[in-house]
Amino acid sequence: MQHAVGLDCCEAALWHKSAPRGVRRAFRRGEFSPRWDAWKKHLAKRSKPADPLRLLPGGRGAMCWGLPEGTSAGRLSTFLRQIEGWLATSRSGNPSPQSQLLCWLDQWAGSPPQLDYALQAVAWGRTLPRLAAAVSPRAWWALLRHLLSAVNDAAAITLDDQPLVHQLLAGELPLTLAYLFPEITPCRRLGRSGRQALSLGLMDLLDGKGLPHANHLALLRPLLACWTRCRALRGGLNGGCWAAAAEAQYRWLVGHALRLCRHDGTQVFAHDGAAAFHPKLFAAALRLGGSAADRGIAARMLPPQPPWSAWKRTRKAAWPKPALHSPWAAAAVLSPKWSRSGERLTVVYPRQSVQLEMACGDDVLWSGLWEFEVRFDGQPAAPNSEWDEICWVSDEDVDYLELEIGLSGGLRVQRHLLLARQDRFLLLADSILGDRPGVINYRGILPLCRGIAFRGMAATREGVLVGRKRRALVLPLALPEWRSDVRSGELVQTAAGLELFQAAEGCRLFAPLFFDLDRRRMTRRLTWRQLTVAQSLTVQPHDVAVGYRVAIGKRQWLIYRSLAQRGNRTLLGHNVAHEMLIARFDRSGEVETLLEVE
Repeated sequence: MQHAVGLDCCEAALWHKSAPRGVRRAFRRGEFSPRWDAWKKHLAKRSKPADPLRLLPGGRGAMCWGLPEGTSAGRLSTFLRQIEGWLATSRSGNPSPQSQLLCWLDQWAGSPPQLDYALQAVAWGRTLPRLAAAVSPRAWWALLRHLLSAVNDAAAITLDDQPLVHQLLAGELPLTLAYLFPEITPCRRLGRSGRQALSLGLMDLLDGKGLPHANHLALLRPLLACWTRCRALRGGLNGGCWAAAAEAQYRWLVGHALRLCRHDGTQVFAHDGAAAFHPKLFAAALRLGGSAADRGIAARMLPPQPPWSAWKRTRKAAWPKPALHSPWAAAAVLSPKWSRSGERLTVVYPRQSVQLEMACGDDVLWSGLWEFEVRFDGQPAAPNSEWDEICWVSDEDVDYLELEIGLSGGLRVQRHLLLARQDRFLLLADSILGDRPGVINYRGILPLCRGIAFRGMAATREGVLVGRKRRALVLPLALPEWRSDVRSGELVQTAAGLELFQAAEGCRLFAPLFFDLDRRRMTRRLTWRQLTVAQSLTVQPHDVAVGYRVAIGKRQWLIYRSLAQRGNRTLLGHNVAHEMLIARFDRSGEVETLLEVE
């Protein structure tokens, strides 16, 4: 028996000349009820376009790529997999897909667009050709009309408010319909709007070199998944999937997704299962947009498994630097080499917050907001501006980032983040700068991750951060080494994390933490001293300039910071005219500069 679809004259205009011959004959006879069986047979037998599930490795779970792991996300993943699962085993007349489809249409009728809906709409759209054999013609056409309406309504969604929803409904959904149904005129015409929306997203959401803004960093993998699914459709679309400039952004994004991986493949700053590792997403992205260097980096950065486990011998000369800074994205990565187990500090500083994540070996030492609290003469000094980058250095010795923010009461905070490549230490410090004397109280907090503990010494103020192994030796340089010296200040672990307390009288204060990351040095003798800084034979107070000497085993370093106006000063017999100096002592006692900041 032939099943007819009740189409009105407007709906009849959906059909293009490439529709099945029997359908076009029906139109010529003035019949607006095309033969449904002919349409199903056409969809089942056509060789082009290819099923999107066959264009990607592990394509059956492609809609779940990049989704976080959690209660609501788990339910969504289950539903997305059910859609494809029904179709894998369904036969004509099976009521399960149809009942779920009709319930879904009722559920979302008239609802404002949101992420769950956008993902489900794209998933239904990708399965439309196979769905024709599993649902009634009326239900199938109702779904198609709904999806066309969703694309039309997506014009009201902005990238600023809902970037991922915009890319799914205004970009991926119309591109998918254009790819799957060139026979249907409105679907075919959606290709242009989909390409424009995807090009806009790639150009506006990324920094020109493929890195998303810090505010959208959590969307990196969902966006990568969306764009990778679209990139797989390019061969079946006239005009491709986006502009040439957007293609370059996509390729750079693939490299950044590798740079922002943890040891276990999850993304930096992910908590409680968010941004889970989906190997098939990386396999597809590397195949579609990865360079030879990206494939070699994947072998170093991702948990070993095919195909990248066989890519280790890529020429390293062509690899990009592991360290990165993007002022537009308000993000930086301080890293000496491409390695899953190497030290890596990731920094994002949108608006008035700074987030840090420190990876070391198999452990993430801290991840989250690097909070601070400043009180001046008992009054809190709150931020009244945004963080701004004022210095970035990346060379063979160090990666160094310096940030600044204004506080109420005429104060400023300058943050110093330095990772020494060969010397394997990390320096984190806050400089509180003012113009009038008073009592400054400072409190800084590093949010230690679950499983990381700070073990302080009984007689001295240093301690060790311990995870699966001993990971870092921590020295609070501005505090006295021995606890018998009761001057104000302490370094302790609290429920909030690793907290440094300091207090001083004057116009300015320097609060540094020195992390030795070389596990071989952690059992060796150590000491640190605050040095005397002189200018014109006059000892300078600590709110003008400070200097420190750190000795661990046979290695020694010199750290100097000018807090007031720069001048020609001396410490340990070494002349310094810069704002900041980080140096090592060689075996002969000479100073080898690692960093000088003018």
